[in-house]
Amino acid sequence: MRIGIASLWHETNTFAMEQNDSMETVHIQCGDALLPQGYVRSFIGGFVEGANHPDVELVPTLGIGFSHGGLIHAKVYERCRSMIMDALREAGPLDGVYFAFHGAMVAETPYIDAEGKLVQEARRILGDIPMVGTYDFHAIMSDFEVESLVPFPHNTNPHIDGYERGLEAAKCLLQMLDGTIQPVTHRVFVPVIGPNIGQSTWSHIPVEEERLLLHQLNLKREVLEETPRVINITILGGYGYGDSPDTGMSVVATTNGDAKLAKQLANELARDLWTQRGELQKVRPIYSIDKGVRMAMKRKETPVLLVDLGDDPGSACPADSPAILESLIRNQARDCALTIRDAEVVKAGIAAGVGATLTMDVGGKIDQRFYQPLQVTGVVKSIDDGKYIICGPTHGGWGREVVRETFRETSVGSRIVLRIGNKIDVIFSQRRTGKDRDFFKSAGILLEEKQILVVKSNQAHRASFDPVVASTIELNTPGVSTIDYASLPYQYLYRPIWPIDSDMDWAPSE
Repeated sequence: MRIGIASLWHETNTFAMEQNDSMETVHIQCGDALLPQGYVRSFIGGFVEGANHPDVELVPTLGIGFSHGGLIHAKVYERCRSMIMDALREAGPLDGVYFAFHGAMVAETPYIDAEGKLVQEARRILGDIPMVGTYDFHAIMSDFEVESLVPFPHNTNPHIDGYERGLEAAKCLLQMLDGTIQPVTHRVFVPVIGPNIGQSTWSHIPVEEERLLLHQLNLKREVLEETPRVINITILGGYGYGDSPDTGMSVVATTNGDAKLAKQLANELARDLWTQRGELQKVRPIYSIDKGVRMAMKRKETPVLLVDLGDDPGSACPADSPAILESLIRNQARDCALTIRDAEVVKAGIAAGVGATLTMDVGGKIDQRFYQPLQVTGVVKSIDDGKYIICGPTHGGWGREVVRETFRETSVGSRIVLRIGNKIDVIFSQRRTGKDRDFFKSAGILLEEKQILVVKSNQAHRASFDPVVASTIELNTPGVSTIDYASLPYQYLYRPIWPIDSDMDWAPSE
């Protein structure tokens, strides 16, 4: 049996400034480069291990990703889809296909449902062969997708189970190929949009974990998955920044040939989610910037982590907001560490050298719709190349525990640390900022000596920071990952949707 492997991976913030408007923004992996190297607990890693069988030949074809988190332009999408389909066609004959998707990819009209359009083309060209796909927890998959392939999304947020979902996808595809199962999937769209910060499924802090709504519903989901004929059930968080009719939460259930059971179980969890949706806003209170900064300054147990929700690079934000830095300076905070992406400051710091004093505008160089540059004066404390090792734990399939084999090298471009005011150390990076504690440590920041740490994130920082900080305060900051969804200029969003339409009513279709 020959199984093709293809990947199309993008989480699209349709409101982001940095868009993918040419093929120069496209990253391509061909053939074996698609397969994991070494100890990688990823979707593809799990699938490859699960499909390891004497009668199975895996045929890796093409994997495509993108430089920027913003919209995929139509011509770029068309070219990428054609490349994937050509690669699958040339790899034929194929008995089955595995797609590694993110699930929240949005391209220009008429390709808003980007993954769905790809699956549709695959069906047209490859015919009625078994197909499975793995998806991120934030997928905004469509009904067409779940009718055309069997989905296996993350159950976790932060995401630590990609490997396990890959194993499940492989098992399902092999059973489809030998005719022992006939999967049928039902999806229930639940009109709830975020907030991501309330959609955690687990926590390093046991008392907090017990309070998480999606942790509680996942315990029930695990019980329901033990029902005879059930293959998989998932509660999806959706992605509020991908402007699409499918943007929102959903429940997806797959059974072996029992459409009625799939619908029943998906409806049951969807009803529970809707009834308790208010808990998504309660589990982690969100504060204004000044209030959060003052709270952090008063706390005796340190360090205190401030979370910049509105400028999350994981949601395609430029990570160049100086809004929290401005508040720290104005409120005379001391012993702080934070990070801002600003290539101009890095260039000036390198030219000036360690020990030099700089006075210049920082931040707000890429997107000035939500904030403006801030003028500061500081001393260049250090300069480095931005290459460091992520030792973990970290977001994205690595598990709760640190395993040395998962260490990986990354590069954020050249960095400088500028010390401002009362020992406020700002790591300015050339290309991107880090959501892991190793980013700070590798720049010479001792977390233990800081009163306040600031990370630009929503969920991805939790695996790394929760075990080492005394407390966390989420801030309602400006940016294209704002929690104020009503302020974003949606064109295709399904309405009514909660909490934008707070007084709406809804029930799953029986």
